Amino acid sequence: MNSDRTFSNKLAYYALLIVEKPIGLIPTSWIWRLGAALGSLGFKLAKERRAIVIENLKIVHPELSEAEIQSLAKTVFRTSFANLFSSVNTGFISTKRVTKLVTIEGQENLRNLDPKKGCILLIFHMGNWEVLSRINSLFDTDKPTGAMFRPLNNPYINDHVIKNREKDGTLLFSRKRGLILASKFLRAGGMLGILTDQHAGHPGVKLPLFGKMTSITPLTATLAQKYQCPVIPIALTTTAPGRWNAHYQDPIFIPKDLDKTAATALLIPTMERIMREHTTDIFWLHDYWKIKEEIRNRNKE
Repeated sequence: MNSDRTFSNKLAYYALLIVEKPIGLIPTSWIWRLGAALGSLGFKLAKERRAIVIENLKIVHPELSEAEIQSLAKTVFRTSFANLFSSVNTGFISTKRVTKLVTIEGQENLRNLDPKKGCILLIFHMGNWEVLSRINSLFDTDKPTGAMFRPLNNPYINDHVIKNREKDGTLLFSRKRGLILASKFLRAGGMLGILTDQHAGHPGVKLPLFGKMTSITPLTATLAQKYQCPVIPIALTTTAPGRWNAHYQDPIFIPKDLDKTAATALLIPTMERIMREHTTDIFWLHDYWKIKEEIRNRNKE
């Protein structure tokens, strides 16, 4: 018996079933505004997380004044909380409603893909990134879509989320045990989404992002090399409360003869451009450069 299938996890699952339909009935724009209000409160109360956001923004925008950084950090909190809350709502509403909330740019980059090859979709923690798994019907391509994901700790809720997501046609592959299946999917011509911007820890490769060293997953680049398929970055931006635009950008082709560090480095300029141009939609609450200890040590001085 799976030790995670506990009574408390089952209770949490049943609680989700009770609230998901009422949440789905609420207009997404209302949920977005509620999240934004809570983000303003979070900016005031979450001192450690606020410090991380501010330090992140200073790395990305060294040209801004302290007052401008503070203002930008407040906007980041509002937008990040708003998009996180919206993702709960858009996870439960109908596909028809979802497709009315998202517009797509760059369809030509999907239409022009080699029918015999797959592609990697380079995804950021930005906007309501969870909604990307639900917009297949808007694509001007017959290629199947899939995504790597981190399984939820509650197995009942995890199974429920997977079932709902895959109803829209997006296959989910666990980062823990799904790499072989994801590779087969890619080799068969599928479009595989990979979140690439979070600190990757020990398995990542060390590279400078905005001039400061961090750990970045090599998976995006190495899979693109192995199957000689393009990497298409996606910029998902908020256009109005509860509405988003997904821009599928020009493909990046990675030479097969590079090592994984050099191959991953080819993605950095595009990552930096998107993260800088759409700063308010990036989830800067992540500790991208593991600067928490730096902040704590500075506060002790």
